[in-house]
Amino acid sequence: MKPLVHHFDTLILEGGSLRCAFTAGVMDALILLGPMRFQRTLGVSAGAMVMASYLAGQHKYFIRVARELLGAGEFIRFSAAFSDEGVMNLAHLKRHVMVHAPLDMSALAAAQKTTQAWVVMTHAETGRAMYVQPNPDTWLNALVASATLPMWTRGQVKWKEDWVFDGGYSDPLPLDKALDLGGQRILVVRTRPSGDHITQSTTDYLASWWFQDRPGVNKLFEEGHVAYNDTVDRLFAGGDGQGRSWEEIAPPVPLSSDSMRVGPTEVMSDYRLGLDAALTWWSRQLRA
Repeated sequence: MKPLVHHFDTLILEGGSLRCAFTAGVMDALILLGPMRFQRTLGVSAGAMVMASYLAGQHKYFIRVARELLGAGEFIRFSAAFSDEGVMNLAHLKRHVMVHAPLDMSALAAAQKTTQAWVVMTHAETGRAMYVQPNPDTWLNALVASATLPMWTRGQVKWKEDWVFDGGYSDPLPLDKALDLGGQRILVVRTRPSGDHITQSTTDYLASWWFQDRPGVNKLFEEGHVAYNDTVDRLFAGGDGQGRSWEEIAPPVPLSSDSMRVGPTEVMSDYRLGLDAALTWWSRQLRA
């Protein structure tokens, strides 16, 4: 067998809330097939939770937590839209993880001795991307911070001295950051089909109005889809012509979990699609 574990030095995991069930399927398959080791990993939003569980070697962690939360009916509640926590209750997620599904912090810390683990957040005042490397005492807070969605969750949370929210708004596909860190061969796990563009959503439009007093944040909601699509096109090209290259593992079709009205059936469907995508990608690598 060819040493695939040495072919890629960097891993990027796109966010996308429960669409990351697909990502979890991909990474769970790679745990069993490899596992692949990277010099650095970058996780965005829910992709950061998949990243943490992969580094800790906790097989099926994300899909277990997602199914338990959705099954209990407390995680996503439209009746809570005007509460402090919002439609998606991240405080409930944090409590559930702490009590019922703890991350293996010892294994995670051991992995971080050889692999940089970066979590992407957005500064709530300036709109700039922040890249942090959590430690065992801050991992859970970092995961909540990276997944805090304006208009859907509590909106923003405190990270040390800064107010922050979901990293997917400032740098949803942190290709440039990966290159700045020294990435030469980059594996990117997507939660949208490769090459697919997005448009400004209704939520983004409302948020751009809501954040008129914060120009940097307002710009994210006004123009973020343009920057995202530019990166999508760069990823599709497969490299930069300077000896640096990247590959995507992406769903072949839009995912079933691309909605707030989602249940265990949809996330399991996307999880299985991720398993299949990883196996297909792995076999293609072996034939290359």
